[in-house]
Amino acid sequence: MKNVRIWIKSSLLLVAILAVVFVMAGSGAANSGIASVGKLWTEKSAVTSSKISPMGGTLFRNLAEQLSPAVVNVRSLKKVTRMYGDFPFAPPFGIPPQMRPHGMNPKGPDKFRQRGEGSGFIIHEDGYILTNAHVVEGSDSVQIALSSGGLFKGKLVGLDRVADLALIKIDAPVPLPVLPLGKSADMKPGDWVMAIGSPFGLDLTVTVGIVSAKGRSLGATPYDDFIQTDTPINPGNSGGPLINTQGEVVGINTAVLQMGQGLGFSLPIDLAKKLVPQLKANGKVTRSWLGVSVQDITLANKESLNLMVDRGSLVREVVADSPAYKAGLKKNDVIVEFDGQVISSSRKLPKEVVYAPAGEKVSLTLVRGGETLSINVILEPFPEQVMS
Repeated sequence: MKNVRIWIKSSLLLVAILAVVFVMAGSGAANSGIASVGKLWTEKSAVTSSKISPMGGTLFRNLAEQLSPAVVNVRSLKKVTRMYGDFPFAPPFGIPPQMRPHGMNPKGPDKFRQRGEGSGFIIHEDGYILTNAHVVEGSDSVQIALSSGGLFKGKLVGLDRVADLALIKIDAPVPLPVLPLGKSADMKPGDWVMAIGSPFGLDLTVTVGIVSAKGRSLGATPYDDFIQTDTPINPGNSGGPLINTQGEVVGINTAVLQMGQGLGFSLPIDLAKKLVPQLKANGKVTRSWLGVSVQDITLANKESLNLMVDRGSLVREVVADSPAYKAGLKKNDVIVEFDGQVISSSRKLPKEVVYAPAGEKVSLTLVRGGETLSINVILEPFPEQVMS
């Protein structure tokens, strides 16, 4: 990752995906035989919380009591080959055999099951659960432990590595408690939030803090848009909910900075809501492609290119036969608006493009040679060959 070391909160390590500033294609496990349901979540909280201020404690106590039953422990199991005694690690290169501690000498392949733990939360009474992709990716089996004590085999419905989101289904004999999904766009720095999860395997741990910032990028992909919070989260909290004072999920706890104090990062729930229907229907996320490489405008760019604007996405390259190429975009164009959304920086454009529907006409506003132009572009699904 670029200039940032990220400690992912699970014993299974998330492989960082470094992307060009175009758009990445999602991937995941397709599913079949999943029961058909309507909308997979509710957006209206039924929680009855006290109006006492958060500092009084009653509010979060009520929220924890009412919401904890819908938070689950996610246990992933994977078969691993061990080669060196009781040490399931890489060979001790450079250590002569006679100097190796007892048990580190090779004794042949040995199969064992590696277990990872994370958190998740139920979004539909039929047993649909959201968690992080890195909690379950590469697992041979997934087990879901409910707070009531029930243990179920989880079926992976869909997974998206880029957003680090996974949808799991369990078959329970009775309707399950659910967490309503709120609007992460409404959250502001300073707002109180609560996290529930299983840090270090300690089930139903409740922590409280505030939203520290929004729109954070950790350098893993061009689409990073995390909520930063000082709510204490640790390994095992991955996939658990970040909850507002109305009892609604506004984020999915995903990462912390290694050696950082009070630096946790959560996937905005608004983004998850865009992806869940695709995960349920197709098992993966199909992203749209524009086909431009962009950068922020610098003072040197503005002077050398005689640019008439200070902010926007400066086009440095247009990919041949891409949607941008077909629409007539050119090098040194400055994109200032995409589908009605103001583009103030190069980071904003990929995040708008990636979740726009492919095949539909989208309007672009750009500045070229001092003239403001409006053009239409038809986005396409990201071509697989560009990923290689």
